[in-house]
Amino acid sequence: MELQEQIKAYQAWVNSQLKKKSQQITDFGKDLRDGKALITIVEIISGQCLEKLNPRNEEEKKQNVAKVIDFMKSSGIKLPHVTTEEIVGGNVKSMMQLILALAAHFKPASIDGKKGETPTRQGEKKVASLQLEEKHKEMERSFEKDLSEIESLAIELQKILLLDSEGNLLSGANIEEDLVITRAELNLALEEKLKQEKELTGIQQKYKELSTSNSALLSRLKQQDEDLMLLRQQLLHSNLARDKLKSEKAELSVELDDMKDEMERYQSKYYEKELKCQQLDNQLVLEKTEHIRAMTRKKEEIKELQKQMNCHSPDAVFHDLRIPQSPVLRRSPALSRGSPTLSRKSPVSRNNPPRRRKLSENAQTRILYFTDRDMTPAMATISKRVGDITLGEFKSAIKKQGNYRYIFKALDPELGTVKEEVFRDDDVIPGWEGKIVAWVEEELNV
Repeated sequence: MELQEQIKAYQAWVNSQLKKKSQQITDFGKDLRDGKALITIVEIISGQCLEKLNPRNEEEKKQNVAKVIDFMKSSGIKLPHVTTEEIVGGNVKSMMQLILALAAHFKPASIDGKKGETPTRQGEKKVASLQLEEKHKEMERSFEKDLSEIESLAIELQKILLLDSEGNLLSGANIEEDLVITRAELNLALEEKLKQEKELTGIQQKYKELSTSNSALLSRLKQQDEDLMLLRQQLLHSNLARDKLKSEKAELSVELDDMKDEMERYQSKYYEKELKCQQLDNQLVLEKTEHIRAMTRKKEEIKELQKQMNCHSPDAVFHDLRIPQSPVLRRSPALSRGSPTLSRKSPVSRNNPPRRRKLSENAQTRILYFTDRDMTPAMATISKRVGDITLGEFKSAIKKQGNYRYIFKALDPELGTVKEEVFRDDDVIPGWEGKIVAWVEEELNV
């Protein structure tokens, strides 16, 4: 009996039991994996009730099958080495062994409904039929061997009968005996021929088998040679690619070293530049400090002169000091109004033009000014030097119509950098580092 027929027989027995509860299975190897049908069969044939789960995962399936196996062990049912994992995994042989053990213990009846033919007996019959078939084949082989030996003995006996004591062929007393001897010799020759033909056929068959095997081996050897050649080509390509990568790596290493050297040079240059910048900053700070000190000393001298002027006549003081009288800065109207910015009158009288006016005719001064509506400064130029430009000339250069406040960046001896507002058109506007920086703010009418 083939395996599929056995599975059909076991499935028929299972359905015959499940039919009592209006249940059926269609696939023996799949429908028993979750353990529900196995628990139902145990309840039907044993009359006991087992708790079963409606499995939603592999763990619950294993729990159902484990309950069946535990019940069989507790009932003393002889069960081969069947595990829960094998049943859940769909092992058909393990399922058949479990069903066979249940049927043999509770229902000693046939699977397909015939009495006296349980799965155990069917298995025994199959084993017996296989043993009988094997014995029959063994008897046939023994018979063929004995027949071959008998034929060999008969041939040898005929040879012995046709030879005399000296080993020569016998000769008959008359023609009939000679005819019998000749026929015997002819039969013996035919037997020898048949034997040699059989041996030749066997040799030819072996030769064909060897030729086929040789052809297969040659084909396999050829295929292996082709595979070996392909592997050698791949190995060659791999070696070329590796050499190329090595050369590229070497080139990249050289480039990296060059870049490192260049980076070190740049770093050294950067450090030198930074050192020079620090030195220049320090020098600038020192010069600025000296300038502030000088301005402070000048201011103290001016204060001393003012004190002397308050105590004595200015002409006598200047006569004693033998220095020319210099103009004095006047307060702008912005200070009287409480404005935080500074204003000044031009230190040089407009009636007495400076001596450098002729030299400044060709000079160019840049003007940078900011407005309320634009954060980016605008730029203009005036053909005069810083210190000679008045507010009116500044207004003509920027060409702004309307009421505006004009504030300029300046350097105060005491306060440092300040914003100074200029009001009068004839006042000289201050400069900053060789240029004029201004803020033009529109005045709002309140």
